Amino acid sequence: MNDLLTDDACAVLLLCAFQGGEEKHYPLGLAEYNRVATILYRRQERPAFLLGDAPVREIATSAQVNPARLQWLLDRRINLGFNLEEWQRKGFWISARSDKDYLRRIRSRMGIGAPPLIFGAGDRVLLKEGGLAIIGPDRIPPARLKKAFKTAREAAEKGQTVIVTGHLKVAKDLVKAIQEHSGCVIWVLHDGSLKQRLEKPNRQALSKGQMVLITVQSPEAPQKSGDRGYVGSLATVLADELLYVDGSKNSKDQFATAAAALRFAKTTDNSLRSEVCRLVVGRKVSQTVEQLKELGVES
Repeated sequence: MNDLLTDDACAVLLLCAFQGGEEKHYPLGLAEYNRVATILYRRQERPAFLLGDAPVREIATSAQVNPARLQWLLDRRINLGFNLEEWQRKGFWISARSDKDYLRRIRSRMGIGAPPLIFGAGDRVLLKEGGLAIIGPDRIPPARLKKAFKTAREAAEKGQTVIVTGHLKVAKDLVKAIQEHSGCVIWVLHDGSLKQRLEKPNRQALSKGQMVLITVQSPEAPQKSGDRGYVGSLATVLADELLYVDGSKNSKDQFATAAAALRFAKTTDNSLRSEVCRLVVGRKVSQTVEQLKELGVES
């Protein structure tokens, strides 16, 4: 974790992070936080302003947030201190959108859609280096998985970081394939547990600087809280290249990888699109694949 969090980061943690015991008042979501941040910006103030004698009721009302809720969230400072000590003990770090060291790639590509907070474990330098995102919906036929694993191994052998998503078996198998070739991995998780750091191969990769785990969820967040759609978005904004692996007809896309793949393709230079965007598909393709093909993405 950051050795010393800024006052701005502490304010954002109070506003947006689960700390446990939030039965009555949940932390602010992205849209709510953006409204509060906009009010502060118009006042020429930073988030840390809320830690002092700020007119919380007035700001909350202007931002269309329940004043009692906003005050309750800000009053959790003692509990935050305990949580910060625990997160530091576990080796977690925190990056707040309010801070200058927030990853430029995420800020510039996502704008106000960038998460207010990112929690992680491992060497953050990997997040700046780009890589190949291998993404797709939940259920992928075996033949397509083989192609995805082959691509992951080739990327690892070339020294290219591979970006994977979720806790699903596919992600775990991709990580295993990459680690067998001493490759680097960015693993975008869909909850705040960061429990994958405890697996022996992952502990070794983390210690060698070959892995970083990130999530937008606090380690104290309930499993079903938050927007899982962040997973696909973060994976693609961190990437320089994309491999979209189409799923079966029964696939679910809980991490919104299809929408993320389309955004990546649309924001890629037309002349480079066929080189940096690739598909692994079957005979029957999804609507997403049809749209990607119309953009010039090839199998």
